[in-house]
Amino acid sequence: MAGGVRRQRGQSVASVRVGIGVNTVSRGRVASRLREGLSSRVVWILPFALVGVFYASTRLALLRRFPGFIDEAAYASWALRVHDSVNDRFVALAYGKLPLLSWLGAGLVFAGIGPLDAVRIVSILAGLGTMVIAALLAGRLGGRPAALTAAMFYAVLPLAFVHDVIGVMEPLVTALLAVALYLQVRLAERPQVVTGLLLGLTMGAALLTKETGMFALVLLPASLLAFDWKGDRLGRRLLSWIGCAGTSLALTAIVYLVLTLSELWDDYPRARESLGIVRSFGDGVAHPWRWIQETWPTYRPELVGYVTVPIALAVVVGVIFAFRRNVRLASIFLLWLLAPLFVDLIFLPGAFTRYLVPMSPLIALFAGYGVVRGGQVLAQATRRSHQTKWITAGVALVVVSTALVLDARVLANPSTAPYPGSSRGEYATGWGAGTGWPQLAAELRLRATNGPIVVASYAGQTEALPLLLRTDGRIQIVRGQPGQSGPEASADYIVENGTPLPPDAGVGTLRPVWTFHRPQAGTPIVLYRRGVVWQGTFYETPDALRRGLAVSDPAFDRFIAAHSRIRAWYVAESSR
Repeated sequence: MAGGVRRQRGQSVASVRVGIGVNTVSRGRVASRLREGLSSRVVWILPFALVGVFYASTRLALLRRFPGFIDEAAYASWALRVHDSVNDRFVALAYGKLPLLSWLGAGLVFAGIGPLDAVRIVSILAGLGTMVIAALLAGRLGGRPAALTAAMFYAVLPLAFVHDVIGVMEPLVTALLAVALYLQVRLAERPQVVTGLLLGLTMGAALLTKETGMFALVLLPASLLAFDWKGDRLGRRLLSWIGCAGTSLALTAIVYLVLTLSELWDDYPRARESLGIVRSFGDGVAHPWRWIQETWPTYRPELVGYVTVPIALAVVVGVIFAFRRNVRLASIFLLWLLAPLFVDLIFLPGAFTRYLVPMSPLIALFAGYGVVRGGQVLAQATRRSHQTKWITAGVALVVVSTALVLDARVLANPSTAPYPGSSRGEYATGWGAGTGWPQLAAELRLRATNGPIVVASYAGQTEALPLLLRTDGRIQIVRGQPGQSGPEASADYIVENGTPLPPDAGVGTLRPVWTFHRPQAGTPIVLYRRGVVWQGTFYETPDALRRGLAVSDPAFDRFIAAHSRIRAWYVAESSR
């Protein structure tokens, strides 16, 4: 009996040990699988994360170093006005522009960020979103390798590299257009109400950003190229798409109608027309070749410089391979690539580089896919299929080498970088460039150490200087009109930026005391000090004149009374 009990206990102990062993093995296998799964995810995600880090680090490195040119300074000032007063939330309409950028910028100003930094952060985040969408779209053609390469191309493409850090409307509208393209393709492939609602909100937001957002509406029918015309229940699916697309358009209209809440809505068309930046549809289509001949010579060097010849060739290769892979998707993407260029050439008299920014995600998409397929073909041709990844990486490095040179020069010094075409004048050398204003602000702060000063300008002024000095209560900035009245007539300092001062620039005499020479013999910024000249000596203040004359008070009064020009200056200075 006792022996039987001992045998049972032994069997129980053995079974427990076996069970523990089995559990240990099972846990080991689970842990091993978890490690393998985690490792594969890291391997999959890490390259994309590195591209994201490159994007963020390069853009943030330029955030406060890129010179704030005239347009983004204006948009930053609107964001500040929206922040300061809810009544100014539609201020952009008064200038013929749309308000979403200023709204988003104002939100960041509420978070304690400076207005110029705020609109630039909006652009940086928008560029990040555009890069993600470019990768997703490229993945539809060539899987993960194409997605990764497209993201990399977007991160280094000079057209995006430069403009993603500028606080203008183009990066934001580009991101919204890219999202709209992605949602349109998804809606055509699988019509769903949620997709339609998201598309409507996206297109509405694009229209609140810039008129370029109209591309999304015009190209919506083209998304039917991605529709499955041979599948089952064609009629039902087509009706579903029509319903979802109609919902999108209705929601877009509702979002756009927000603008009619503003009392400035009626002024918007007139303000926009006064800018003269868009030809009428009739003018554009009546003489397209004429407008192309006029505009293309300006755009050509900008495209060559900001896209670069190697990337352009990669785009051509990518288009060819894309049409072989999926002609319908390739057709949609090509339409979205060419539409901005077509509109810019025919309908926009001013050839500004930033108008080309909506092309950037499609350039990255086709270039990335072209390099991936080109690398695969080259590997097969050289019988080194096992080294396809390395060959593709080498091809990609060669293709982006020219772009990296410009990127590096922009990073090294954004004030002197050789920006292609007319954008060199916009961003570095012209009167509207942001170069020089931080230096002038520092000079004015130095000159205000002994007391408050008034600074005036008559022409060529941007919002960059007021934004830089907005928190300095010692410095008052006024806009001048020729004549002997107003605060500008007796301002301590006058700023000249490209446009000569008027003959009647107030009382006294103006003498240049500080000059900033913009790069490459660009437009200088000159600071003038107001004062009077007597016997070859320049006097800045009444007290300095009194000390210089070294006469008694009665004699000084007689001197002032006898010289009308000096008297006008003296009275204006003494009455401040």
